[in-house]
Amino acid sequence: MSKSSLFPSLAAWMSGTRAAHPLRELFDAAEDSDHPTSFRRSILQAFDDIIGTLEAVQPRYLAQPKKDFVRARTDDDLMIVRAELVAGAKLARAGVAFDFGTRGDSPEPDLILRETNLGVEVKARRLNGLKDLEHELTAAWGEADLPAIVHLVCRERPLEIKKDVREAIVEETLTRVRNRAWGSAVTQLERPWSATPQLELTVRVFEAPAAAGLSVVVEDGFELSGHLQDIEAQVVAVLSDPQKIKQAEAKPTILLVDTARTGLSWMRQPQYWASRLASLLPNTSPFVGIGIMLQTLDSADVPISFALRENAAADELDAAKKLAIDLGLTLTE
Repeated sequence: MSKSSLFPSLAAWMSGTRAAHPLRELFDAAEDSDHPTSFRRSILQAFDDIIGTLEAVQPRYLAQPKKDFVRARTDDDLMIVRAELVAGAKLARAGVAFDFGTRGDSPEPDLILRETNLGVEVKARRLNGLKDLEHELTAAWGEADLPAIVHLVCRERPLEIKKDVREAIVEETLTRVRNRAWGSAVTQLERPWSATPQLELTVRVFEAPAAAGLSVVVEDGFELSGHLQDIEAQVVAVLSDPQKIKQAEAKPTILLVDTARTGLSWMRQPQYWASRLASLLPNTSPFVGIGIMLQTLDSADVPISFALRENAAADELDAAKKLAIDLGLTLTE
């Protein structure tokens, strides 16, 4: 069976992509024999469902996110446009008429509701310092071809580790393995922006059989209080983004932040996110409200929770409440 038969909507969009598109390898490897719940089939089917839903309702300016999808070069590029597409598909499935916003000198929110004076601006936020370090260690070992087992140990999972700090840890660890200096080394992470300004990260290096390659293991890192406070701060910080503010000034707007790749945000239920955001949303914000969405690659739907600014205009609050009812969202004022 051809890809066009398996994933007709996705195949039409993939036809314009280059060989290095982040979804290309997965798409090209798909087979009719793939189990319906397999990793590959689930991800591709979700993309196909999202695109098919949008193509069916034909919102105006769909060509722009389609262009972003086709031009995507990295996983980040793909996830940014997917966040916008999956939010639009959620509106479409609920029967909420909308269009994609125009871009240019006077940018609009990403999604414009037709029947109420309300827009939705989508922001995908990716931060995961420990995962970045793990990936960079793995990549460095692949080039150096040094067998070792590395354990990353920290009490609390750092949301951010600055690039120069990660590079220094990778280089120091490579040197230790070359010198067969097995054991532990501690790096004090200085994080003045964080709820935990100082955090010890221990890198334990163990000898491995020559044919074993590299194994990176993350230990601990599941003390969540400071970690989740950092995620909250990053979400609220988006409210001050100059570009997002311009879009909010163009039309009453709800800011919807996709935090699926922001640390361990998925460990918190949408209802709790809503209550936390309600307490953090400043009355001076130009946005009507702020929401969290947690997209997963194997689902064409996405859970969303909202908090509204208590001093927003009455008509804006009414429009936002109607949207919440239409979508069955978690809503907090």
